[in-house]
Amino acid sequence: MTTAHPGNYTPGRTGPVRFLVLHYTAGRNDSAESNVRYFKDNVVKASAHYFVDELGWLSSVDEQDTAWSVGTAGIYRQKHPACRNENSISIELCCRWASGQYAFSPRTVRNAARLTRLLMTRYDIPMENVLRHFDVVSKRCPAPWVDDESGWLAFKKRVEEELTMTKQELLSLAGTGDTPSDWAEQAAAWAKETGLISGDGKGNFGWQTPVTREALAVLLYRFSQLKNETK
Repeated sequence: MTTAHPGNYTPGRTGPVRFLVLHYTAGRNDSAESNVRYFKDNVVKASAHYFVDELGWLSSVDEQDTAWSVGTAGIYRQKHPACRNENSISIELCCRWASGQYAFSPRTVRNAARLTRLLMTRYDIPMENVLRHFDVVSKRCPAPWVDDESGWLAFKKRVEEELTMTKQELLSLAGTGDTPSDWAEQAAAWAKETGLISGDGKGNFGWQTPVTREALAVLLYRFSQLKNETK
């Protein structure tokens, strides 16, 4: 559900989601909660779908609405030939500020990688369509990953590792189909819709397969993130 002020985004989309764009808030030791509140209470004619901090992430603009986050604003030069507000989801990382520089904490980077992996899986987005704001227009954003590109490359590597883990989880689903028991149909439909349970892309969900402790840990973690999104 979108909580951002109506003056900061466009309801709905004119095309499917094809890109993920990473940004920085340029805040000084800010939080996801403070950013969500700011974009709810103020008209700034800009927005993002998610804000990520050390605790997780929070949604400001619903994925099916259009955030105003990667346009030129009449100031910046368009660089990417296809990525636009209408076909992208924007993720803002909250910042630390020290010694006159912005930086991302390791936990914020970890959470951003997990959210990126989740959205890549949800929308079948390839790695080449995961971009910095700087790759879309000529804005120095996210500054820590524009000034030091090694940080951006390390982030993308981390996302790839998250995706590899996800693919390994899916190998055990082959041939299981999508047939939950009658008593579990409503709950299964909810779990699929929210992204709590993801199949292998071939219609297999493994509803009756045993759950390992590590799989349970993943489910509990995803549920905690889902609760954060809906606050």
